[in-house]
Amino acid sequence: MKSALTVGTAFAAGLCALAASAGSASAAERQAVTIAIGTNVLDTSQANNTSVPIASKCWENEGLDVTIQPTNSSAATQAVLSGQAQFVLMGPGRAVIARSQGAPLKAVYMNMRKNFQFPVVLASSPIKSIADFKGKTMGVVSYGAQLVAIIKGMVAEAGMDPQKDITIVETGVGAQAVAALKSGRVDVWGTWDSQIATAENMGLELRRFTSPYAEKLTFGSSYFVRDDYIKSHPEVITKVLRCVAKGTVMALENPVGAVKTHWKVYPATKPTGVADDEAFRQGLHVLKVRAEFLELDKGEKWGEFPPQSVSDMVAFMKATGELKGDVNPADLYTNQFIDAVNAFDQQAAVQAAKAMN
Repeated sequence: MKSALTVGTAFAAGLCALAASAGSASAAERQAVTIAIGTNVLDTSQANNTSVPIASKCWENEGLDVTIQPTNSSAATQAVLSGQAQFVLMGPGRAVIARSQGAPLKAVYMNMRKNFQFPVVLASSPIKSIADFKGKTMGVVSYGAQLVAIIKGMVAEAGMDPQKDITIVETGVGAQAVAALKSGRVDVWGTWDSQIATAENMGLELRRFTSPYAEKLTFGSSYFVRDDYIKSHPEVITKVLRCVAKGTVMALENPVGAVKTHWKVYPATKPTGVADDEAFRQGLHVLKVRAEFLELDKGEKWGEFPPQSVSDMVAFMKATGELKGDVNPADLYTNQFIDAVNAFDQQAAVQAAKAMN
């Protein structure tokens, strides 16, 4: 199992610090699979999808040689559609639009089961409610990010016109976005869970906002593959995703061990410039914040799609104008692998988690 710098020329450069390998001499005998991750930040929030399955040799034991490719959702989508990667893990918005345009892209496993994108303000801000966003400036990673539409929907739900009552500017991610909020260049920051945790690790105290409108959006980050891959490699899909499910069980059971494991696989992702205990506190905080969006509710199965969550996302994207064409929600996902994915000894995974250090 390994992390690669590039899969074709479309993938983002500058990721060599993230390269790590856990391959073996028998790798050539295993089925090669590339998973494109729709972010170029492999922090501890991604442990269940990357480092834990690698370190536990789950994919290797399943007869797979898995390459993890961090990039962005646009490049990752193109990589899967062109056959350069077999899986993409990302939010559903881009896939919904692609499907409406005829792209044969389908979700096979839901990784995050709640809306994880929020507007936040400094705890010291006079902004106490979404209604207080009126006349304010909001910073976002990019104008095309789906969180923009989510937040506009929240603003409209509060009785405002999102086209006139708020100003949206691009601030990127990480330190530059935090600086924009701290300096007052933006009043509100539209971002997601692990970025919020990272900002809190930098010493910020933040106030997070949500609404009934946003809480309906439970079709979160998911694994997508091409339709023809579902037909030609169903056993590979099952094996890949079963290890993701096991990795999630293990990361939730032993987050301390998951953080340590993540840094063994991806040492360059460990925070620098701080003492080891502070670095560990930061990594653990990021993972624990993400855990809220990974955990199952009673009766749910790992990776399972509630049909209503997909329908709600399509309706949301139509209402906000993100989705121009028509798409049948039933064509966007399949639960055909879920029973097989969940057919593992979860207690054994819990025991394995306790051994992670």
